Amino acid sequence: MVRLSPWLRPYFRPLKRAYTAGTRAVAPATVRLSRLRGGHLPEGVAWTMEDAAADGGRFTLSRPEEVLHRTHPDGHPHPQTAFTEALEEVVPRVGVLELAGGRVLQPHGVVVTGQGRLLQEQCWYFGTTRPREHPVFLQPFPAAPQEVPGRLGVLTTRGDSNYYHFLHDCLPRTAVLDQAAGVAAVDRWYVPRATRFQRELLELWGIPEDQVVDAATVPHVRAETLVVPGVPSLVERNPPWVAQLLRERLRPPGLTRVPGRHLYLTRGAQKANRMATNEADVLALLRPLGYEPLDAGDLSVAEQIRTFAEADVLVALHGAALANLVFCSPGASLIELFPSGSLVADYWKMASGVPGLEYRYLCGTGPAVEATRSGRVPPFGPPVGRERRDFVVADITVDLPRLEAMVHDALAAREQAPPG
Repeated sequence: MVRLSPWLRPYFRPLKRAYTAGTRAVAPATVRLSRLRGGHLPEGVAWTMEDAAADGGRFTLSRPEEVLHRTHPDGHPHPQTAFTEALEEVVPRVGVLELAGGRVLQPHGVVVTGQGRLLQEQCWYFGTTRPREHPVFLQPFPAAPQEVPGRLGVLTTRGDSNYYHFLHDCLPRTAVLDQAAGVAAVDRWYVPRATRFQRELLELWGIPEDQVVDAATVPHVRAETLVVPGVPSLVERNPPWVAQLLRERLRPPGLTRVPGRHLYLTRGAQKANRMATNEADVLALLRPLGYEPLDAGDLSVAEQIRTFAEADVLVALHGAALANLVFCSPGASLIELFPSGSLVADYWKMASGVPGLEYRYLCGTGPAVEATRSGRVPPFGPPVGRERRDFVVADITVDLPRLEAMVHDALAAREQAPPG
């Protein structure tokens, strides 16, 4: 999701570069200004959770580093570098940091140690490569922190206003805490409740409102003990244990794939938002084959979970609604649509961890979008190399003949697949 007016979205890449460079340039001045009124902006950097623990805290391992192995999916064009590079992928260790007097400062859930250091491992922001490129440095005078007694757990993080990131990054942090031996439970959680899906997911997850300090209305907190469970993977590696956890916690028992329940996931008609430029033709192709268009954002969370659990064959434009893939039933099939010449492997990685889910991909036609290869990903920190900036706002002209062939292949396979 891009927070720009539609007419500005085609300029996302240069605007993002200017924004990041401008933030880096003014950060030293905003930090100095901050000292005039509380000094609440972070001044130093703790690069890892172990490093931050030196500021009056403790780090406890929850899950060791693991290596994932995947199989290249079918699709066009084949092969694709984004997939081949991720056939074997390392997921760094994840654990829990406890900090006496630790703070969290909005926007984007910046964790600050009692010694005033920003926790870079958990708090780097999209498209940045240095700590002082974080948007938090654009506001020199944040509100004074609300003091919170006891143990406050941190779920808020960058991107938590997005359905995918809230579901796959925020909520699983409770399980990271549960898996850390010897770490006590928290009294409350610091997490936003601003949107309908956030409130619904928190309720389904079993976190009632009276156990929440709302990060959307309380922009700055300092806890007696701040408990920071790590995000399972800050870049989209989508480890299978997260998919299994979400299925166990959120997918009602008894749901199965419904043969003939075919869905086309639309992203609407807003330009420069990965919409389908020829969506009318796509629908003319799919409707006679039993497909119904669906905007997942129109459904409640419970309805989204049921819809994906019952789906037979999905055709979907790349977008956050595919976070619900984890709820699909065995035997389901997905065809994911991308801009011309460019794709990201995020949802294929997720699909690889969902039992019995078949994944295909299709790039669109027309002028190629800049490649989305992000380069080598360090264990802790942002991707190194080119960013996904053009891809983020690129609309999709669907390759209709290839889509038709893929859909017919998927539908033919349904005849042999039992309900699951």
